[in-house]
Amino acid sequence: MKARFLFWRTLVAIGFAVLVPNAGHSADPSSTTPQPPYALLEGTNEFGFWAGGSPTSNVAIGRTPDTSLLLVGLRYGRVLKAWDSVSLQYTLDILPAAVVFQPSSVRRGGATIYGAGITPLGLKFNFGQQTWIKPFVAASVGFLYFTDDVPVPDSSHFNFTPEVGLGLQFFLAPKRAVTIGYKYFHISNAGTGNHNPGLDNNVIYAGFSFFTP
Repeated sequence: MKARFLFWRTLVAIGFAVLVPNAGHSADPSSTTPQPPYALLEGTNEFGFWAGGSPTSNVAIGRTPDTSLLLVGLRYGRVLKAWDSVSLQYTLDILPAAVVFQPSSVRRGGATIYGAGITPLGLKFNFGQQTWIKPFVAASVGFLYFTDDVPVPDSSHFNFTPEVGLGLQFFLAPKRAVTIGYKYFHISNAGTGNHNPGLDNNVIYAGFSFFTP
């Protein structure tokens, strides 16, 4: 029940932020006023890749212990709105590899379970328009499909993945950035399987992105 509530609350929050009209002064990309070289202007596209993992799971919303997680992602983003000090970005991640590692204490005989998926609903707030170091906060919702039931037997191959996170982007050049981040990554079938203990992981990741107008 908690996992289902978290999934719908995150989805509603993302939809609300996209649909509510933006207010305040925004940075117009067609303006003749010179913009800082590292500013993320409205309409800017981001293409990138990232990888990260969590050495073990924590028991909070999810109740599955001692489970490691590896994620590999491809990122697309587009700046929806930009102001003098912050920009709002839509994000989409394709996850070609999601690997769950479980010892015999969690699953009989232990297991390595492979999956893949997509995170199509994401928002990211980037701060520090004037500087080459940009802190950010982000939230998104997606899904993963695994080769076996995750996080426990008789749960589900298919799981939703709400997440929240924060991090830093270091712009080594005006259109190139290295990302270091953290995300609280929750895996849950939202009650669609016979069992739904959920899985929580603290994922540390790093990546590289380039930006185009």
